[in-house]
Amino acid sequence: PAVPTLEQVLASIEIKKPRIPVISNVDAKPHSDPAVIKQLLATQVTSPVLWENTMQLALESGFERAVELGPGKVTAGILKRTDKKAESSNVEV
Repeated sequence: PAVPTLEQVLASIEIKKPRIPVISNVDAKPHSDPAVIKQLLATQVTSPVLWENTMQLALESGFERAVELGPGKVTAGILKRTDKKAESSNVEV
């Protein structure tokens, strides 16, 4: 039930073409088409997260630093397991 509801919400909002491609956790590939980004956001609800693949692509593409927003440092920890030299910081909100 969550996916159709999310698809309805996404259909009602505008997502502009990003200046920097968005790497999806669904397929670990960069995307710039707003329609595709909306589709992937809905698909992400019920799909496995390809976090390590996503981070590997980011690191290979010139990634410089991660900033994790929210409590804890789960994302930063996963990033460090992927690449011990990767820079990251945490901002608790």
